[in-house]
Amino acid sequence: MSTFESKSRSSAFLEAIERAATFAFQPIVNIHTGHCFGFEALIRNVDKLGFNSIPDFFDYAWNAGILHRVDMVLRQIAISQFAHSEACRGSKLFYNIDGRIFESQDYHPHQTGKILNHYKLPPESLVLELSEKYDNASARHLSDTLRTCRDHNYQLAIDDFGRGFSEMQMLYEHQPDYIKIDRFFINGIADDSKKRLFVSSIVNLAHVLGITVLAEGVETEREFLACKGIGCDLVQGFYVARPTTEHSSLSTLYEIVPETNSRDRRQRDTDKFLIRDFIEPLVAVSITDPMSTVFEAFRIHKNQSVFPILGEDGRPQGLVREGDLKDFIYLQYGRDLLQNKAFGKTLKDFLSRCPITDINTEAEKILETYAIGNHNDGILITENFQYVGFLTADALLRIINEKNLKQARDQNPLSKLPGNNSVVDYIAAGLEQRSGAWSVVYFDFNDFKPFNDTYGFRQGDRAITLFADLLRDETRTVPGTFLGHIGGDDFFAGFRDLDESTVTQLIDRILARFRHDVESFYSPEHRETGAIEARDRHGQWRRYGLLSCCAAIVHLSDEVTEVTSDTMIETIAKAKKGAKQAESQIEVHRIAPETTNVLRLANS
Repeated sequence: MSTFESKSRSSAFLEAIERAATFAFQPIVNIHTGHCFGFEALIRNVDKLGFNSIPDFFDYAWNAGILHRVDMVLRQIAISQFAHSEACRGSKLFYNIDGRIFESQDYHPHQTGKILNHYKLPPESLVLELSEKYDNASARHLSDTLRTCRDHNYQLAIDDFGRGFSEMQMLYEHQPDYIKIDRFFINGIADDSKKRLFVSSIVNLAHVLGITVLAEGVETEREFLACKGIGCDLVQGFYVARPTTEHSSLSTLYEIVPETNSRDRRQRDTDKFLIRDFIEPLVAVSITDPMSTVFEAFRIHKNQSVFPILGEDGRPQGLVREGDLKDFIYLQYGRDLLQNKAFGKTLKDFLSRCPITDINTEAEKILETYAIGNHNDGILITENFQYVGFLTADALLRIINEKNLKQARDQNPLSKLPGNNSVVDYIAAGLEQRSGAWSVVYFDFNDFKPFNDTYGFRQGDRAITLFADLLRDETRTVPGTFLGHIGGDDFFAGFRDLDESTVTQLIDRILARFRHDVESFYSPEHRETGAIEARDRHGQWRRYGLLSCCAAIVHLSDEVTEVTSDTMIETIAKAKKGAKQAESQIEVHRIAPETTNVLRLANS
C-alpha cells in the first residue's frame, strides 16, 4: 500500500469517528454529600465503526500508527459534549488516555490547550486518566508529557489502581491528583477483610501524599458505606448512577448519597462540628500568584510560617513554608532573583505536598493519616473539596481528647459499650431513617440477683464483662452492628441488612456460649447440681438454675415504612416477656408492613 493510500484510509477513518463516536457520561460524586465533582467520559458507538469492542478499536488505531490522532478526535468530541452540558459546568471531565499514545508513531503533544480554549474551559477542568492496562512507566514520552500537563495545570488520575504494572512507581515519581481503586477491590469489600485492609492502606498512603481517592464500580449500599468508612473521597458506579448519553439527564446532586448517609447510623456521630471548632483559617495563596505576592503575605501575616496553596479551582494543592524560602530571603539579591521572571522560579517550585482530608472524616482517621506521614505542619481540611482551614498536630490531639471524653460520659464503665443514651439515639435514628431489614435485640440475664447475692458483686461484674466480650467477639465481622449496655444485666444489639434467620442463629450462638462459659464462675458443687439456693425477693429460700441469658428479637422487614416509637417499645416489651418463658430463651417478633400489630412468629 502506498503512503498516499495509507493517508487516505487514515483520514477516512478519522472522519468516520467524527460522525459516529459519542460519549456517555457517568457522574463522580463527593462520597459525603452527593454533589457532583465530575464526569467520566466513556466512548460509545465503536460498533458502528465495525469493531466488536472498545479495546479492538484502540488496538486498530495503534497498529495503524494513528492512535494519537484518533485520541485527539475523541478528545475534541468529549470536551465539546462536556462544555455544552448544563450539569457539567464547574465540574471536571475525566478522560481516559490509552497509555500507548506516548509511543504512537504520530505522537504530537501540546494540542489539548487549544481545544479547551475554544470551549472557554479552564485547564483544571480536565483530568487525564492513565489506565494501568499498559506499562505507562516505561513509555519514553511519559515523564515529559506529565510534566507538560503539570505546567498547563491539567490534572492527572491513575485508573484501575491495584491491577496494573507500575502504579506504585507512578505514585512515587509523579504524584497524581487522583487514584481510582479498581472494581476488583470494591466488589464485595463490605464482607472481605483483606480487601478492606488493602484499600484502607492505599487510602492512607494517598492522603499522606495529598492525593484524592475515588472508589469506582460501587454497585451496592454496603459497598458504598464500606468505602466511605475506609476514607474514600469520591465514588462512581451503578449505585449512584449509570453512564448515559442523555446528557440533559445529568445532575449536579445525586440524592442517593445524602439519603444513604442519613440512614447510616455513624453519620449521627460525625466529628464535623468538633473538628470545625479547632480549625485554623490560615490565609492562603494562589498557585498563580507571583513570588512578590507570596513575600508580601509572609510579611503581613507574621504569625504564619506556612501558607496553603490553592489551585484556580479553589482546591488546596499543598503548602509553601517560610523555611523553604529562607535561602532566597536572606541572600542580598535573593528576592529580586525570585521575582525576576527570567529566573524561571514560580510558586510551583516551592510547593510541598501535605495531607488533605475532608471535614466529614472521622477524627481517628485524620490522626491515622497524620501519623503515617512525615509532616510536622498539620493537615489541610476541605469541605466539598474547597479549602476550609488547617489543622495542626496540637489541635488534632485536642480533638481526639475531646471526643474520648464525650464518649466516656455515655460509655458504661464496666463493659466499655455505649450506654443508655446511645441506645435511645440509635433506636430513634433507626425509626426516623429506615431502609432495608433491621433487627434489634434486647438481652436480659436470668436469675442474676441470686447469683450476685451468692458470689458477690465482683463475680457479678465478671459475668457482665464476660457477656460484653462475647457480644463483641461474635459480631466483630458483622457489618452494620451496634452494641449497647443499657445498664446492670441488660444489653442491646442492632443489626442492619441481615435476614431474620441469620440474626436468630447468631443470637442463639451467643446465648449458648454464655451458658457454657459462665459455668466456670460457680463452685464445683453448684456446677455438679446445676443449681444454687438463695433467698428470693420475699426472703424465702428458693432453688435457682445456673446463670443464663434470654433475648427478645424484634425484626422489621425491608417492606416496613413507618413505625412509631410506641409500637417499637411495646413490641420489645412483649418479646422480652415471651423470651423469659421460652424454652430456647429466644422470642422473635415481627412488625409487618400490612399491619402495625405485632405478629408473634414462634419460639425459636
